[in-house]
Amino acid sequence: MSGDEPRETDDDSRDKGSAGAESADSSGPVQPGSLGMTLGLLLAFSLSACGGGGGFEPTPVPTPAPTPVPGPLWSEVAPLRDAAAQSGRLVGAAVYSSGLLSDPTYAGAAGRHFSYLTAEYEMKWDPIQRNPGVYDFSGGDRIVDFAESRGMRVKGHALVWHGATPKWVESLSPPELRIAFEDHIRTVAGHYRRRVYAWDVVNEAIDDSQSGLRSTVFSRGLGPDYVAEAFRLARKADPDAELVYNDYGGEGLNRKSNDIYNLVKDLKQRGLVDGVGLQMHISAASFPAIADIQANIQRLADLGLQVNLSEMDVRIKDVPGDAVTKRQRQRQVYRDVVAACVAVPRCEAVTLWGFTDAHSWIDSTFGADDPLLFDEQYRAKPAFFGVEDAYLRR
Repeated sequence: MSGDEPRETDDDSRDKGSAGAESADSSGPVQPGSLGMTLGLLLAFSLSACGGGGGFEPTPVPTPAPTPVPGPLWSEVAPLRDAAAQSGRLVGAAVYSSGLLSDPTYAGAAGRHFSYLTAEYEMKWDPIQRNPGVYDFSGGDRIVDFAESRGMRVKGHALVWHGATPKWVESLSPPELRIAFEDHIRTVAGHYRRRVYAWDVVNEAIDDSQSGLRSTVFSRGLGPDYVAEAFRLARKADPDAELVYNDYGGEGLNRKSNDIYNLVKDLKQRGLVDGVGLQMHISAASFPAIADIQANIQRLADLGLQVNLSEMDVRIKDVPGDAVTKRQRQRQVYRDVVAACVAVPRCEAVTLWGFTDAHSWIDSTFGADDPLLFDEQYRAKPAFFGVEDAYLRR
């Protein structure tokens, strides 16, 4: 049966059907004409209800959407760090210390596949110095200890960022702010001196909607040269660390990427900056052209800067199609973006903002998604192999 209702007859037909039925129930003999009419109506009703006759077609049964085949476990695939090493580059992940300390699967996957760790949150100002003058390095220390025990490098993140500044900083007068600003950079960078490979010194200082610096507690209280001053202080505190400016929204070629370029060009000419991080939080449904990403990486490298893709994840919720299609699209985007880095000699690292869909900031910010290389069961997704292909130049 199609489930379609039988076509409704006109009033004359209904009347005739009623008369025929009454005639069949009468005590007199059944007339041959009445019997034929009744059988004809019954046959027409049956055919229309079952999709036959009257132009009715059966409703097709939908084909189930294909379900992704589970990939191999994290322990069953070759270490991604080996593929990165073959290209002379690092592959990194943002991590949190409690996972490294208490979750063997999380720690095992991080240690096996990555050569470069970034503290996702625990080395920012707010968790380290939530109260003035009281420093808590425990989370960052656990991450650095983990990395050192496994021959991994660490990038500190981030000395100055308006988005993770404790509330007490907001209430300081400009002279008090300068004292706190200088003390924080000296103390934190000094604590990790010669233990971190690089620092994101200043994070997200460029405005999103207009040229120039974003209005923050630092730009308002210290003036526009606070960015350069942060780099000067970090250089004195840890002369061996690679000092990086980090930002989002400037991965391709646009107004913001031009502002980032001009900022780091000035800092480079003053001998203050060594590298630039392009965050690369993107959607597989809409992202900068790969040619523009590579051209932007190249022009930054031409300044003599090291470039890293510093916080990469690829959202797939808005990609049309079924789950298999979404994952294949994600694989291609990861492969192409990482290949753009590999094509430029001074692009030294790609860091993912997390590595398993079980732990990602994307879900709480953009809604449920699956933006990373391993699924929630730590099985390698197609994206994992896309990154591997890019490092191996396949």
